[in-house]
This record gives sequence, C-alpha cells and structure tokens, in this order.
Amino acid sequence: MTLRACLSAAAFSTIAAASLAACSSSSSSSDGGDDPLTFAQAIEPLVQEKCQSCHREGGIAPFALVTYEDVRAMGEAAKGKVERREMPPWGAFDDPTCTVNHSFRDDLTLTDEQIDLFVRWVDRGMPLGNPAKRPPARTFAATGLVDKTASYQLPAPYAVTPGKDDIRCFPIDPGFAEDTWIGGSNVVPGDPRVVHHVIVYVDPKRQGVEKAAGTGSYPCFGGPDVQDPSLLLAWAPGVPPTTYGEEAGLKIPKGAHLVMQVHYHPGYETVNDQTSIELKTLSYKPGYVAQVILAGNAETADGVIKLLPGPNDPPSGPAFIIPSNVKGHTESMELVIPEKIGDITVPDLGVYAVGAHMHWAGVDMKIEVERKAPQGAQPAKECLLGTPKYDFNWQRAYQYDAPLDQLPTVGPGDKLRFTCTYDNTTGNRHVQRAMSEMRMSSPPEIKLGETTLDEMCLGVLVTVRRASLLD
Repeated sequence: MTLRACLSAAAFSTIAAASLAACSSSSSSSDGGDDPLTFAQAIEPLVQEKCQSCHREGGIAPFALVTYEDVRAMGEAAKGKVERREMPPWGAFDDPTCTVNHSFRDDLTLTDEQIDLFVRWVDRGMPLGNPAKRPPARTFAATGLVDKTASYQLPAPYAVTPGKDDIRCFPIDPGFAEDTWIGGSNVVPGDPRVVHHVIVYVDPKRQGVEKAAGTGSYPCFGGPDVQDPSLLLAWAPGVPPTTYGEEAGLKIPKGAHLVMQVHYHPGYETVNDQTSIELKTLSYKPGYVAQVILAGNAETADGVIKLLPGPNDPPSGPAFIIPSNVKGHTESMELVIPEKIGDITVPDLGVYAVGAHMHWAGVDMKIEVERKAPQGAQPAKECLLGTPKYDFNWQRAYQYDAPLDQLPTVGPGDKLRFTCTYDNTTGNRHVQRAMSEMRMSSPPEIKLGETTLDEMCLGVLVTVRRASLLD
C-alpha cells in the first residue's frame, strides 16, 4: 500500500496607547476595583481551559503559561496570535463553503467574546487583580496515552543524517499470542526536530523482520512493502493520543507484527532518534470495530481515487501541480466507496474522527460526502471537516462529540471528496522555510510526493462499525 493513492499545530500600537498600557501595568497587582477584567477573575480561567494542556511543564509547547508572570511576559505576542486564531492550535472552523453538523470533542477554539476579552485585558495593561479571586491551579494527568498497557521503542537509536528525507520501516514484535483489541494508541517522537510523521501498520505475515535482515530497519518509501497490511495509527506533529472509549477497539491478529514507518526530515546535524509507540490493550472484545483509513493523494484521473479537474491543469488533463507564486490553488479528488472489497461486502461505517494531512504549502482541506441513499435525518450532502486554519505543525484528528450510534456515516456508493488549498507564495512562512532549505529565491513548483518539500492531500478517517461473530 502506498500513500500516493491509498485507502486504508507581536502587535504594535500607537505611542499614546503604549504609554497608557505602561501606566496601567504599574498597578497590575491591585485588586482591579469592581472591574472583573483581570487575570485573577477573567484571564486565568480562560488560560487554564484553553492553553495549559500544552503550555505547562512537560507539555508539548515550548514555554509554560501557568503563572501570572508567564502570561504577562507573552501577553502582547499572544494577543496577535489569538486575534488571528492561530492560537490555541485548532484548524477546524466553519466557513461559507463548509458547515459541520456535529461539534468536536476537546474543542480548543475561542469564541469571539473570549478573544475580545483577552485583547481588552492586554490593552488595559494586563492587570493581575485580587490574588484571592484566582482559581485553584489546574492539575493534569501525565502526558501521552494515560492508561497505556504497553510501550514499544525502537530497539536502538537510529542516526538521522543531513541530506534527503529518509523514510524507514522498523519491525516490532508486540508479542500478542492471542487476538488483541487496541483501545488507544499514541506516538512519542524520539527527536521532534526530525520526525515528520509516523504510520504504524499491522504486519500479519511478519514480513518486516525479513526485510530488515538483521539491521533493525529498511527503507520503505511509499509503504511497508508487506502483504495484507492494515493501519493501526497515523501520527503527525500536534496529533494527540487516539482513543476509542470503552465500546470500540482495533484488532491485531494473534502473532502479527507491527511495522513503524517513520518519515525523517533531516536537519543540519546528525541526531539519534528512538521514537516509540504506546498502546492500550483491552481485556475484552468491544461492541464496535475501529478502522483507520487514509484516502487521497490521487495522481491521475483514473483509479479508485480520482484526481478531479482543477485550476492550472495542463492541456493533457488533471495533474497534481501547484505552480510557483500562486495563492489559493486547489486540488480535488474523489472516492466512490465500493460495494465490496474482495469478497467482503462493505457495511455502513460511522465516522468517529476525521483529520487532514498536507505539507508546508497546505492551508485548508475539506472532506465532504455525497450519499447515494441517505438514511434517517442524514443529509444527502454533508461537510465532515473544514480546516481553514490548517498548520502543518499542529495536525490532529477531530473527534465528533456524539454517541457511536449517532455518528455521521459513509457507505457503499457514497462519494467522498477531498479538496486541498495551497499557498505557494512567500506570504506562507512554511514556504519561506522550504525556500531557505533549498536555497531558492522564489517558491518552486510543487508536485505530489512523500518528502516534506513535496505536497500531499490526504484525508484521515477513523471509522467504526458494529462487531460481528466473524471479528
């Protein structure tokens, strides 16, 4: 299976305003009188709810936002990020072209009122207020997959040397003597500076070990190169642990191995990586079977996933090409869900979570479904995800906040459409970084590919279906 066509995360004001802020800050330790717009009463509860899951000791953010001094020091810079909705890091928003019918769990977005509250607090000089009115400190569970039952690390550090992208497969024997159900999974990158993404496959025939031939890994550009692989998890920067609750799980057959495919994007010095995966095994067979599906990356107008006509196509027909210095370029592709895969009839699938994966030029992805035979109250056409604030550094799966039997569904004959939007101009800071790495003075033309400096348009769907006696 390949990823080319596959199924399977400071503002400036006028001198007068700055002077006013400076004067206000001199009384920042006061109780603020009757004004509740203080850190103690208004801002700290907001920061605790929306920021501290990342910005704390042991969190994935580069600095903490726990104390008043922490927040005050970053206040002006944070104001601009908040106003532009770049922070908290959450790419999924409705817009005129996509309204999602379900809310998402653990939504980090700020309301317009919350944004206005934070901006006004900064503009008033960031007063502390009455310390006695501060909320209790928030406590957090350990990072990673909290209730993990097993962890598998690369058996030896892998040296990532400067040069081209390196895509390596590392076979892992989880030691499962019986069919094992997985209720949660997570990736812990050994060195986040070089780990671009990780995909973990189930290797039922244990062929990865043979391919590694005693070296511990083998090159695997495009996929694991083993027979009958299935997906266990897909991870990219910013993706939190995947959990299915207590009612669903993903099955690993007894005796099967895993293959951890790590895409390395080297830096300017050699580093040693020892990435690991965390799993939560279930002691029972759940009522629902989970499956991770990657769909997209169509290269042509033929095949199961078709590349659709788009702007800037050559006369020969649809082609995945993002021209230099073009903003708002789109590539769209379509998948018609088959009636059968081999001898297996495809059932209706509940969509548990959705995600988008592009590289540095990507700025938005939409996943839509057109249903052949809508059931109940489900619409004939539905937008499952829109990410107009997509950021390569803060990717994640968006989990619907709905019971398993009330999730949006996709089924045989339904059309899934993936539309990706790219900004290949110097106005995109990620493109600027790519230009710097390639020592180019203008953005290059970008084509479909697996390296960081290529592009992708890949949808992630985590689906569930009711378990049967055959599972």
